[in-house]
Amino acid sequence: MLALYWLFLALFAGWQFCSLFFGPAPDLVRRMGSSQTGAGFIASPWTSLLFRLAMAASIGIPAVSWLVYLLSALLHPLLPDPLHPLLLVNTVWMTAATAWAAWALVRKRNQMLGSWPTLARSLRRPDSLWLFGCMAAWLVFAFWLMTGTFHQIGSQLHAGYSVFSDFAPHTALVSSFSQGRNWPTIYPHFPGDGIAYHFMFFFLCGNLNFLGLPLDWAINLPSILAVLTFAILLGFLAVRLTGRPATFLLAPLMLFLRSSLAFFTQLTDEIRLNAHRAGTLRIALGELWNRAAFIGSTPRDEWGLWGVNVYANQRHLLSGLSGLLVVLLLVLPDLQSGLFGPGRGSWKIVSAPDLRRFIGICLIVAMLPYWHGSALVALLLVLVPIALFASNRLGFALTAATAIASALLQAFYFSGQATRVVQPDFFWGFIAPDTSLGGVLLYLLTVTGLALPLALVAFWIPGWRRKVLIAAFSLPLVFAFTVSLTPDVTVNHKYIMISLALLNIYLADLLVRLWNRGSQEKAAITGRALIPRILAVLLGFCLMVTGALECRLVRNINQNSVSLDTKSQLVQWVKANSRPDDVFVTAPYHYNAFFLSGRSIWFGHAYYAWSAGHDTEGRLQLYRQLLMGCGQELDETRDLIRRESLDYLLIDDTLRQSGEFGVDEAFFDDNFPLAAWFPEQGDSKIYDLNSGP
Repeated sequence: MLALYWLFLALFAGWQFCSLFFGPAPDLVRRMGSSQTGAGFIASPWTSLLFRLAMAASIGIPAVSWLVYLLSALLHPLLPDPLHPLLLVNTVWMTAATAWAAWALVRKRNQMLGSWPTLARSLRRPDSLWLFGCMAAWLVFAFWLMTGTFHQIGSQLHAGYSVFSDFAPHTALVSSFSQGRNWPTIYPHFPGDGIAYHFMFFFLCGNLNFLGLPLDWAINLPSILAVLTFAILLGFLAVRLTGRPATFLLAPLMLFLRSSLAFFTQLTDEIRLNAHRAGTLRIALGELWNRAAFIGSTPRDEWGLWGVNVYANQRHLLSGLSGLLVVLLLVLPDLQSGLFGPGRGSWKIVSAPDLRRFIGICLIVAMLPYWHGSALVALLLVLVPIALFASNRLGFALTAATAIASALLQAFYFSGQATRVVQPDFFWGFIAPDTSLGGVLLYLLTVTGLALPLALVAFWIPGWRRKVLIAAFSLPLVFAFTVSLTPDVTVNHKYIMISLALLNIYLADLLVRLWNRGSQEKAAITGRALIPRILAVLLGFCLMVTGALECRLVRNINQNSVSLDTKSQLVQWVKANSRPDDVFVTAPYHYNAFFLSGRSIWFGHAYYAWSAGHDTEGRLQLYRQLLMGCGQELDETRDLIRRESLDYLLIDDTLRQSGEFGVDEAFFDDNFPLAAWFPEQGDSKIYDLNSGP
């Protein structure tokens, strides 16, 4: 209950933030876009309320998480081990916020009571029913996706086969805050080198876990909220830009059911393989329906790199993109004014409300670098073309300067140097197997299907705002094929997905235009009237059939899972007998119950740390030396232990049976005391590295 109450107070703080910087909800909604777009649906009291709640959640939860994190970081060195910083900070915050909320509710009780009759009267309006129907659909989808891939049964914590690899760092980071004391913050798979990974969403999960939510729900609940807020904000943006309420559902739906040729290429392969059998098409479709592996013929498709599985894997992505959508919605008035209003070509911020609005925007972008860095980079790319045509351009410049300054400051604070977090380099072609221009275009067509050709069609529909925004929305995709910011260029797939998420607004608009054109024909029963609707259905099928199949594949794949024992005796011993910031030397674990202790390991699975910019190769050499006792040189071994601030060595069957690493177990038996032994858990032995034999 404490965790749920914490979320309520964070939502309240976000609501107050919006009121302070962006004004009352009705005024804020009216200022976005032109007054003609989506007037009926946007004017609905329930639409306005749910939009404001989505904004409040997208701002308030990150803001309060940052507040709690920073205060905990300040208090950590002053508090004894038994007193966890989160206990003190959350107590102070929740007490103060409760008093603040009570004061605000008493102060505005008449206003709130006066709004309820209006909400009640509008509850049965068609637009309200449509709104709640969409919300129910997204809630069911989010619950299915998040709990179906990560859940706990009894003492076993299950991560499905399609996500358990990514949950190795996720669960380690969450537990490092709730069970450990991860200040100064380090990467649990690679301690002693800062952290270059955007971890703040997982700090939020760790805080909720500390406040009483079980680990699965501490991760799943914020993930479900992220799906809901993202869907509301993207749908609201779609209606604001197109004026079509149907896009409120269609735009997010077309992201989760992504466009690709993978369904058609895989179906062709299955038909060819079963050509000798009767009922070939039926058998081929059955093979696809029961398949337990991702489809696709391009590199990394076997990872589920493009589909709905990404949102189950990267739980912080939609949360970060919600912040991006909030900023886009907030700058719509500037684009509208710059293109069509008296503010055209204006650099200065003239009005006080506009100044407050841009101060609020600057505070939002300042929170994004370590919440989700890719979302911030994509946002800055999208804002460039918008700023060229908008009014209040100084506000855009201040936003960019704040984002860059905040990113540099956070990079230095968390990792010691910005170049470890961001390593920009020209890299043409992304992961396309053929990096010629024709090869890249063919790769894009294969991966995204009809989405980009139809986006070109949408671009040529009249409307200057449409053209500016489609160009702006395409920039993250261009960036993905030309620049790499990390050692692993594969992570650029997020920029392509972000572009498609935004372009889907105008693809949804195109489908609705076709459907409505059929309804506007005078003779609705004629073949001519049916052609646009048939075309809309066929295009919708081609755009979403691959994503629909992938939802089934996610279900099939995740019927199998990797489980961790939350009541492991070894984990309980580690929590009870070691300090929260102790560093263990173990096998290179990835998704392992050990991390539920909140402790870190000196050399975990190398991919996670390598892709975040850490020097895994250098540590690998030291790791090999240590395991062999530096050639049975005790003094050298102890010197290495002191230099690297190591506390315990855990030798188990995983390490013993590794073909890649050798371990001189007899050396450690002779020279270091055995602190604990768990014969039934892989014959695990824990040695105290800071004591004599």
